[in-house]
This record gives sequence, structure tokens and C-alpha cells, in this order.
Amino acid sequence: MIFRKGRVLRATFGCNPNSSSLGVDVTFLLFGAIFASALALMLGALLRRPRTP
Repeated sequence: MIFRKGRVLRATFGCNPNSSSLGVDVTFLLFGAIFASALALMLGALLRRPRTP
């Protein structure tokens, strides 16, 4: 009996809203962390700005 090995035909990356995969959660966490850090940097720059009388 000869067994044929399977092979990967295609690998896709992206968000599938109908699946409960971890990749979707990680994507939103990554973009949320980027947004939060950019917001913190802008807020820090505004607070450190010299005040003119």
C-alpha cells in the first residue's frame, strides 16, 4: 500500500469574522497598542509644551 503525503496548497493571512481564531484578537490588540502609545506620545508632547503668558 502506498500512502501519498499531503501538501500545503495555500496559506492565507487575514481576519475572518466568522471564526473564533486567535489571530483576529491579536490583530486588534496590536493596533490598539499602537494607537494607545501614539496617543500617549502626543499627550505627553502637549503637556510638556512651554506655556506662553
